[in-house]
Amino acid sequence: MNKEISRQVENLKFCQDLAMDILKMLTDEQLAFTVGKNMGTLGEQFRHMARVRLQYSEAIETKKVSPTEKTIDPSIAKSKEKLIELWENVNKKIPQIFEKMSADELEILKIDWKHWAVDSMDIYSHLQALIDHENLHNGQIIVYIRTMGLKFPESWKAW
Repeated sequence: MNKEISRQVENLKFCQDLAMDILKMLTDEQLAFTVGKNMGTLGEQFRHMARVRLQYSEAIETKKVSPTEKTIDPSIAKSKEKLIELWENVNKKIPQIFEKMSADELEILKIDWKHWAVDSMDIYSHLQALIDHENLHNGQIIVYIRTMGLKFPESWKAW
């Protein structure tokens, strides 16, 4: 893995850790909170974020974006403990995939993105899209947390 990909993986981890710190401070009851119509519960947001990470990870392995092969039980969205376990497992996927690939393989990797109406992406663009997607959901989580009147964890101090 080259320096640029390593940097992107660190940026992804930073975004994931921010959301994980929020998840760790919540109760199971708070996971049931929603901010309005069509927004889902806070727990469903966290479950969705895990599914998205799986989808991006699988796309690296298969070289094609498609619906996730592994389904995530919807009831997980109601359990802080189960969500944390899911996140810990899902967050290891991309680094584990990269450990098995040479720098040359990563450099020439093209991922078919037609599922999301884009022809293809290289690994750099794919990772940046995942980071952007993570930040979109972190922004949504901010709305939930502020609406609930909760304090943010120390890791969010700069934000």
